[in-house]
Amino acid sequence: MNKLKLLARWGRTKGRKTTFVRQSWNMKTLSWIGAAIPLILFLCLSIVVYEFGFRSFYSNNAIINYWIRFLLIFISSLYGIKLLLEIFVIKKTWVRSLTFITWIFILLLTFYVAPVKASITHLDSNRFLLYKAILYSGILLGFITELSHLLQFIYSREISPGVLFIGSFTILIFLGAFLLKLPNAAVTNTSNINALFTATSAVCVTGLVVVDTATHFTPFGHFIILLLIQAGGLGFMTFAGLLAYAIAGNSSFKAQLAFTNIMSRQKVNNIINFIIQVVLITFLFEAIGAVLIYLSLDDRIFTRQRDKLFFSIFHSVSAFCNAGFSTVSLGLYEPALRHNYLLQFFIALLIILGGMGFPIVFNLFKLVKIKMYNMYSFITGKAKRGYIPNIIMINSRLALLVSSFLLVIGFVFYYQFEQSASLTEHPTLIGKIVTCFFGSVTPRTAGFNTVDMTTLSLPMIMIYLLLMWIGASPGSTGGGIKTTTAGVALLNLISVLRGKDRTEFFRSEISVQSISRAFAIIVISLLFIGVTVFAISVNDSDKGLIKIAFEAFSAFSTVGLSLGITAQLSAFSKMVLIFAMFIGRVGGITLLVILIRQSKKLYYRYPVEDIAF
Repeated sequence: MNKLKLLARWGRTKGRKTTFVRQSWNMKTLSWIGAAIPLILFLCLSIVVYEFGFRSFYSNNAIINYWIRFLLIFISSLYGIKLLLEIFVIKKTWVRSLTFITWIFILLLTFYVAPVKASITHLDSNRFLLYKAILYSGILLGFITELSHLLQFIYSREISPGVLFIGSFTILIFLGAFLLKLPNAAVTNTSNINALFTATSAVCVTGLVVVDTATHFTPFGHFIILLLIQAGGLGFMTFAGLLAYAIAGNSSFKAQLAFTNIMSRQKVNNIINFIIQVVLITFLFEAIGAVLIYLSLDDRIFTRQRDKLFFSIFHSVSAFCNAGFSTVSLGLYEPALRHNYLLQFFIALLIILGGMGFPIVFNLFKLVKIKMYNMYSFITGKAKRGYIPNIIMINSRLALLVSSFLLVIGFVFYYQFEQSASLTEHPTLIGKIVTCFFGSVTPRTAGFNTVDMTTLSLPMIMIYLLLMWIGASPGSTGGGIKTTTAGVALLNLISVLRGKDRTEFFRSEISVQSISRAFAIIVISLLFIGVTVFAISVNDSDKGLIKIAFEAFSAFSTVGLSLGITAQLSAFSKMVLIFAMFIGRVGGITLLVILIRQSKKLYYRYPVEDIAF
């Protein structure tokens, strides 16, 4: 009997060991497949970049088609093996479901889209462009999806989240500069400094340009700039959201300080839901904006409908991301557009929505949702109604209040100071109102212009400096010191003048840490702007202090407005503006937190002393 028990126990142990070995082998195989798929997709993407960068836009080369399909067949086979292994190894159903959906998508590209695209002979037809866009967009989407797995591995390493965040921007900028240097990206050769400047301006959603975007870059170059803008606006939020994985549950001052400006919160409870919401809201607003812009345009401006469609999409993305780039030489000041007030109104709304901040949008959405539910309950006679808690957080209240105040102040001052200046080109009342409204919106990190900026009066230029410096709201696609920073500083000033020992707002007390951080951001921003003005003045003092200061404020706050000197600056001054745009986008606090060694927890306190002011 004892021998039978020993044999049974030995059998169970051997079975567990066999299962463990099998699972270990499956996991290793999955790891190898997970490493191979991104590499093969990178090869596919390299072929796509080569075709767009060195061959005709309407090319349909047989050799390129063969290699792309060959690599896609290899990828689809690996995905099939991966799915089979995940059935035995991965317990989470949604992971297997995601792999299955991706596998079906790759099979569709491999055995339907790619062959149909290769068989089309009319290369100028919309059908060819559609299949080409689907195929190459699918390859790009697959590569980005697989790249996210690599990011998850990086997050598990002992690397500072701030370093990852700034490093991602740096890599994206240099990648964009490389793409803009491709022969088919521009009509003439783009110098290294101009390619780097344009890529930085696009990724940092600034809008300053050193070459004419409309005439210097080809449609392929415009498409690259569009992707860089989207990556700088949407990618900025999603990457910051993914980085929250690395600091989840970590309440260290370093992590919180580095991400308060980025996420507009200290902790994200469900990061996947947050990212999905950001992506859906962004694409929804951009899609609606593109439709409205398309409907507001005159068909006679464009030779083809596809040009009108691309114009609408480009300007919708550029406006929502607060980038300020345009595919026409004079921007919205182009003669065919400067009096299209409906177009300007739609773009102004997109700028406001993009600069409002996703946390505020989510707060308002929740409030509207409960209000609509209560209205429906009242109409249908249901007794149960939704409870409205304190949904609109103090951050959202303060940002909305400051934003509204700045819009009103900007509108009033623009109407007052520009009557005999830029408003002379708009004699109608509706023209003056829309121009004043747009003029109060665009310096809030947008960068579009509907007037000749060189005709602005000096008082309005000073108002613009203030509006650019404050910028948009936290957690948005805009820059500046942020509306909440300015609001906290002003509330603290009022408290000091009234002799109060604390700062209050909407029945809430603002923490001392928030006040200290606000004044630190203000001091750092003024320091960086001052250094930028000084550095530009070294080689370009002939441009004048006002124009140089305007350029420095515009670059650091990622606005993109200029008084017409950007292209005339020396190479050294352009590099200074590149650094200013980069620092303004990632945040001076974030950068300094990385560079300066952080203090450990202090277990002592010195005597407290008052300082005379």
